[in-house]
Amino acid sequence: MPTRIPISIWRKQEVLRWIEEDGDGVPTRAIKHFSAKGWKLDGGSVRRWWRDRGQLLAADPASRRRAGGGRRPLSGAMEEALYDDVVAKRLKKEKVTRAWIGHMARVIFACQGTTSASPDGFMASPHWITGFMRRYGLSLRRRTNLTTLSDDKLVDRAVSYMTFLQSAKPTMDLHRTILMDETAVYFEDARNQTVDIIASRHVVVRSTGFSSMRIAAVLAVTATGKKLPPLLIWKGKALPSFYKIGGVYVAHQPRAWVDSKLLIRWIDLAFPLVDTGEGKYLVWDSMRAHISKEVKAKCAARNVSMCVILWGLTPYLQAGDIGIYKMFKDLLYMEINAWKESDKVEYTRFSNPRMPSVGVVCGWVKKAWRDTDCETVANSVAAAGFADHCMDWHVARHDVYGNRFREKWEASGEAEQDEGDFNLDELHDALDDIALIDE
Repeated sequence: MPTRIPISIWRKQEVLRWIEEDGDGVPTRAIKHFSAKGWKLDGGSVRRWWRDRGQLLAADPASRRRAGGGRRPLSGAMEEALYDDVVAKRLKKEKVTRAWIGHMARVIFACQGTTSASPDGFMASPHWITGFMRRYGLSLRRRTNLTTLSDDKLVDRAVSYMTFLQSAKPTMDLHRTILMDETAVYFEDARNQTVDIIASRHVVVRSTGFSSMRIAAVLAVTATGKKLPPLLIWKGKALPSFYKIGGVYVAHQPRAWVDSKLLIRWIDLAFPLVDTGEGKYLVWDSMRAHISKEVKAKCAARNVSMCVILWGLTPYLQAGDIGIYKMFKDLLYMEINAWKESDKVEYTRFSNPRMPSVGVVCGWVKKAWRDTDCETVANSVAAAGFADHCMDWHVARHDVYGNRFREKWEASGEAEQDEGDFNLDELHDALDDIALIDE
């Protein structure tokens, strides 16, 4: 239990006024007077209040402490240098931990040779690290993306892709432009956080035995925001065609994932054979199966153009990664968890849970895809480059890459404008050299 009880500002102000009016300006006389009232005062505190009486009397009586009060940082210069190191490390996309902050604080403190150290030396305790992070607006954050590309290379690729997409949009039929990708959903909740009692040192989570179970689904939407029927990929011997269960198409694959043969069949499913018109586009990432020779030949035969998102850009340019998959997976996890907690789970003789039937999983996928908000789908498609203004694109609003992308995008637009103006001037000069003959 704490032994120091903070004294409110209004009590300190009352003590100071008594010293001025009745104590003849002698701080220690207030100790006896207020001790009779049951207040616990010590001479050092009262003298310190009297020394700072100007600030205390001007402070808000309702506050518990004077603004700017409390212990000062051990070394302002050390903390500034440490903060600069943290920012520099994060600008390079490197991980920063609390242990690293404590280690670097001790190193910088020792190198500066600060004389204000305590007799036992500066330890950079966990409490000090917490205070340092609070003072400088730092906090532990969960990683959202893992990248191996440099900032310049990533932004250059994003600008190149967006330039291609914007140039292709006038020829697109948005109702027949399909944004497609595959996603896997694991039955075991991969999140490493749970609610527990404060100050619990050991947080143990029991495995439910479903870690090896997963399903894969192909989700596709049109550029107008319409959701197409999902395709569930089930582990098993490959079948020559799809079949349908409750509005969900099902394909069997030995590894429960897509390959070129499956994609060729899916293209005929997404674009009916009677559709021979222009303006059909497929927008997807650069996965090997997507850009295989067989799939390219199929798209060419069906008059379907491909718009391929370059490697490393899917978190910023793909509609599914921007917002669609998160909502779909959250809804699907609710169905999976409800099944795991029910009495419908079957077990082997070794007490291992069995995979649910394909019909049950199709019901989950159908409900989750149906409940995926249409507004979220439309916003994700717009943020993937189909909005008219670049400020509505996800990559342009990104905390890390947004400013740099906007600068390069505007610069690329100005360069194209300059090139267009130059060509127009050349045309004008050529026309001036033509002699007009009146007949």
